[in-house]
Amino acid sequence: MPEWMRFGNTATVQICIRWVDDSEPPERRPAAYGWSMGQLTVHVASVNVTATRLGTEQQPYVGWYLAPFLDWLATNWVALLHEERFPWPNPGTAPAAIACNRALDDWIAADDPQGQEQYADAQDWYFRHGVRSAAAGGTFPDLFIRRVADDIELSWSGAPMEFTREGLAFESSAGHARVPVREVAETILRTLEWAVNHPPESPAQYRDKIAALQAKVDALRNVEYLELVRTYVPPAVLKRAIVAFDNIGQTSPLKGNQAAEPYINELPPAVAMFGSVSPDLSTHDVTYLCEQIVAGQDGGDSPELADLVANRHSATLGVPYRDGHRFAGELLEDMALLDSDFIDVHAMCSRLEIDLQETELETNTIRGVAIAGDGFSPRIVVNRNHYFNQNESGKRFTIAHELCHVLFDRTRARRVAHASSGRWAAQGIEQRANAFAAYLLMPRALVLMHLRDANRIEKFDVQHLASALQVNESALLRHLRNLGLIDDVDRDRLRDRSA
Repeated sequence: MPEWMRFGNTATVQICIRWVDDSEPPERRPAAYGWSMGQLTVHVASVNVTATRLGTEQQPYVGWYLAPFLDWLATNWVALLHEERFPWPNPGTAPAAIACNRALDDWIAADDPQGQEQYADAQDWYFRHGVRSAAAGGTFPDLFIRRVADDIELSWSGAPMEFTREGLAFESSAGHARVPVREVAETILRTLEWAVNHPPESPAQYRDKIAALQAKVDALRNVEYLELVRTYVPPAVLKRAIVAFDNIGQTSPLKGNQAAEPYINELPPAVAMFGSVSPDLSTHDVTYLCEQIVAGQDGGDSPELADLVANRHSATLGVPYRDGHRFAGELLEDMALLDSDFIDVHAMCSRLEIDLQETELETNTIRGVAIAGDGFSPRIVVNRNHYFNQNESGKRFTIAHELCHVLFDRTRARRVAHASSGRWAAQGIEQRANAFAAYLLMPRALVLMHLRDANRIEKFDVQHLASALQVNESALLRHLRNLGLIDDVDRDRLRDRSA
């Protein structure tokens, strides 16, 4: 039996592959890929996602024709490593293995045009990101690969395949991991290049098929940088941003040159920013955001901000509201702010040398913008045209929300360029920032200090507390419920009285 070829690291991502003899005669093999019988093992975060069991028998690999899988990797290379957005509404915070399967289940039976379109979008996305779509009759894990900021998210359901041997199951349960882009990209690329440069001995009828796959893999080294960016940024926004940078007189960070690598390892700030905005963002608003990126160049964090960020780089997303509360509590202690009657976020930004700006964008989808990191002076922009920012308490909440991005949501490149923009921004990150803002403005200690009786909260208490902490009552009621100071019945009772 040939030795395994191993690419990558089991602690992050590893692909092990080898060719094996095919017991079927050439005339009975698949015409397109009958040359490629082999075995495959994939490890993600030390989990063997290809291991199966049947009764008491265990097998650490999957064995089948591997050419469809290899061709799928090469065909979808750009999407796998650069496409982050889910194309369906309300995608939630779940990893792709859950979110995509849920979307397919929700709309598979839709009989209305909109539902059918959503199912088609989800199915197309699955074909680009779901490994099992390349099984071609084999038994492959329900593994998904997609970009998330400067990481690759690998997630799997552990679900058995339909129409496979009865009782055959994958040993791994559902899971997910985020791995640096370069590690995933290089593991896949080295696997592809080995496979096409060292194919098994095959009948002459398959030579053209092997050559076609080799040409496709070779072409990956010549991928255009703009093609990679276009996959992450909506095309209409990308076009406007390129023009805006040209008009400003700046070399566009969106066009780039021929890619030094066939993937973007670290997203430039402009790419990260415009990857999280509405596809319909106007020329005026795109130009404004470009100007903000340019204005912040050649700056950096203040010493205090740099110290605060240092121990919080690339904070892993857990349960969003719990993480948000914990992060805010740590910040309040680090900055010694709990001896105040209320939290002054304007003073916090001034102390940390974060530039605060208000503007009125044409869009009402962007609530706020955060830019910070190595090579950039930190700034927060509040959009007065967003419904949340129609009063001072709403603006304070938005500033606190963007502070979370500045402090906790930096990429591996130690930067953040983020627009908080509804369904187009990562929902888990946005939920965490909302929880952070709530706890930062309404820490438990200050809430209890201002309450007469924490065991019985009345409408007067809510009004007094909202005024003292300078927050709106609806946000306060949600937060009191999250703190466990009122239950659902109390929240509804107090909300009815405030209507």
